Amino acid sequence: MLCANEIGLEGLRRLTEVYGSLDDIVRAGRRKVGEIVGKEASQRLFSQDKYKEFDEVCRWLAAVEGSDVVTWSDPDYPRELLVSDDSPAVLYLRGRRELLARRRFYLIGTQHPDAEGKLNAAAFGEAIARREVLVTGLEAGIDREAAAAAAASGGSVIAVQSTGPDRLYPRECRDLFHQIADIGLVVSPFAPGTSFTPENAALQRTVCMLMSSALVVVQAEIRSEALKMAQAAAESAKDVYTIPGSIHCALYKGNHKLLREGAGLVESIHDLGL
Repeated sequence: MLCANEIGLEGLRRLTEVYGSLDDIVRAGRRKVGEIVGKEASQRLFSQDKYKEFDEVCRWLAAVEGSDVVTWSDPDYPRELLVSDDSPAVLYLRGRRELLARRRFYLIGTQHPDAEGKLNAAAFGEAIARREVLVTGLEAGIDREAAAAAAASGGSVIAVQSTGPDRLYPRECRDLFHQIADIGLVVSPFAPGTSFTPENAALQRTVCMLMSSALVVVQAEIRSEALKMAQAAAESAKDVYTIPGSIHCALYKGNHKLLREGAGLVESIHDLGL
């Protein structure tokens, strides 16, 4: 499964159809697998680098209490992620795996919220986590305000990392990461040893969005990452909701654009069907 991203979901399906199980795929050997997915993909599957990566994963699983993995082939793998060709074949977990079976909401917005934005992020984050599951990337601003309030209330939170499961980013969220691992679930789409990069942060946001059944925008400027993510969610047939605000406040210009484009208006938690 560590090689499945390079083989591709469709290639893995073809191999599974022929051999029946992942064990039998490995036993078949490089030449026979290459006849189905091509020589290059087969060489990656049986490369020594991948065996070293496998050893690193096993060491992490043995060393970290509550650690686990979920893969494309597992029934617990979030089906919503499979709509993307970039869906990670392996997710590394710490905490309550059963939260993957619950309804999930991704609450996002500006990295520089005003007092009203912080208040709304905390209130909605806590309310969502008490009823279903809040998804967070712990990015500065709205995202982190919501996650901190949800975790403090003991609610259900899934935090998605932008690094491997053995590393933490940003460092200032160390305590919050550990708190979520204790009461919720920490998920990484990256192998142990992976450091933060802007590209990894982009995949982190995409995973947060795709694994959620709905996205809620609290405050978003007109040219913001939050607005881009909301538009990507709408294109992925996700429910998108937003909180309206003052027409004189730049922090709500993105919200109002989303409303004009058909996003659901949210005034209370009940507008989310909770």
